[in-house]
Amino acid sequence: MAIQTDLNIIHCDLDAFYAAVEQRDNPSLRGRPVIVGGRPDSRGVVATCSYEARVYGVKSAMPLAEARRLCPEAVFLPVDMKRYGEASRQVFEIFSRFTPDIEPLSIDEAFLDVTGSLCIFGSAEKIAWDIKKAVLNEAGLIISTGISYNKFLAKLATDLGKPDGMKIIRREEATHVLSLLPVSRLWGVGTKTQQILKRMGIETIGDLAVTPPDILEKHLGQAGMFFRELAHGIDNRKVETDREVKSMGREITFDEDIDDRHQLEACLLQFSYLLGRRLRRTKLEARTVTIKVRYHDFKTVNRSKTLDGYTASSTVLYETALFLLRKLGQGRGRIRLIGLSVSNLRSFEGLEQFSLFKNESVSRSEELLDQINDRFGEDTIITANLLPYREK
Repeated sequence: MAIQTDLNIIHCDLDAFYAAVEQRDNPSLRGRPVIVGGRPDSRGVVATCSYEARVYGVKSAMPLAEARRLCPEAVFLPVDMKRYGEASRQVFEIFSRFTPDIEPLSIDEAFLDVTGSLCIFGSAEKIAWDIKKAVLNEAGLIISTGISYNKFLAKLATDLGKPDGMKIIRREEATHVLSLLPVSRLWGVGTKTQQILKRMGIETIGDLAVTPPDILEKHLGQAGMFFRELAHGIDNRKVETDREVKSMGREITFDEDIDDRHQLEACLLQFSYLLGRRLRRTKLEARTVTIKVRYHDFKTVNRSKTLDGYTASSTVLYETALFLLRKLGQGRGRIRLIGLSVSNLRSFEGLEQFSLFKNESVSRSEELLDQINDRFGEDTIITANLLPYREK
């Protein structure tokens, strides 16, 4: 049988990752509702939860107090990034056996472009099955995979197949698969956009696909054009590997709009730490820092600052992100999404590093922390400004 070469994008997503690691390592937790994030009486939010907890309505980013109200019999556990990081590295090593073209989305999720691997390992479907088997046998975890000819449809396939899924969306069936799905399945369509579309009489992706472009643009601006392309199965974004990436970022959409400044700053702190670690691991440094804020009315604001020099310091990223957030002020209303990204990248491998107190790219202390965490596991040691947000 000929290999279908346009099915070259695989999306991989570990099922309920943090909770799955806890259940893997502690058999007494298997089959029980597990919520990872910290103590239920803390101000924290749910990092992830097992599928047994999700049937009660518990979701990621939900306040822990609300999660306890919905599922009082759940087992609440602190985040253990050391173990999760070790499991993640094991899984990503499995990915790398099949392709070097990997775009990490988070610690438990990635896109793989297997275009150059089809002649070696067989079809994308075979590669996806081989990945699933290896992750289960070697890491003791379940991973869902989705396959298609672009990133949007590959991720959608994963979401439709979860949990423990392996689903394919082929080019010839994309329109049919999309047509009856709710518009909430489109990338970027949240509650507010759904309400706008519903007032327009648009409830399914098929409805949106046949809506005239000028009508969508009138109500949703440029986002309407993006949603329309997705509704027709069009997504031209490439899988960006660390070797070619021009920017990197993290963002979160809250289940409910928030105005808690401490929670927003905690998100930026965590994003700064993750992005700094990724920059240093890939021997990159950034000069431009950008925050993205989407408000309750779906108005999205981006604010950027270009630094005097390049940096890969998590501390510098966080301080810059706070500066940008404070410049926005608090008069615009509740927030539904916040993100942090870095751009204007260059390789710092081989570049001279300056002394500790001279606006350096990476401080010696961060280099030492990276060496320790790489050897003994993520978050073995963290900087002091992360301590308030690290669950005990």
